[in-house]
Amino acid sequence: MAKFGTQEWLDLYKVALNNNPDYKFAAGPEGFPPNGWEGDFCFVVLPNPSGKGPLDHELYQFIGLYHGECTEAKVITKEQFYFVKPGELIPEGKIPVQFVYTATYDNWVKIYKNELDATKALLMGKAKLQGDMAKVMRATKAAQELTRTSASIETEFL
Repeated sequence: MAKFGTQEWLDLYKVALNNNPDYKFAAGPEGFPPNGWEGDFCFVVLPNPSGKGPLDHELYQFIGLYHGECTEAKVITKEQFYFVKPGELIPEGKIPVQFVYTATYDNWVKIYKNELDATKALLMGKAKLQGDMAKVMRATKAAQELTRTSASIETEFL
């Protein structure tokens, strides 16, 4: 069983996502025309604001997504990623992301267990998104498959 927030968990997630035909369809050209989903994410896990919970620091995870494939999944630091706007140059040595999805530890656990839909979490104010919200809203089926896939991984939460 992989621990939440670790590279081991992300490696399992990448394999599971790439073996999920429903995700491939939803994020590919057929499910997300004309070419399929294009856009990498940084998932940010924040400690609970109450201070109650097992997490006492922020976690950052890079998820590379392109046309129905997970190209990369890795633990990163805040200093490594760069939220890039269309047409903007990327600073040397930075990992460009088009989307930053942020939620507290408790909400991430609910998302990963498929108890909270990632898109609904945004609408309910339980998560925040930096990036093209309209594009994300058009990809709700792909987002649901990202969540469903995470729930398929045996996870030891902190």
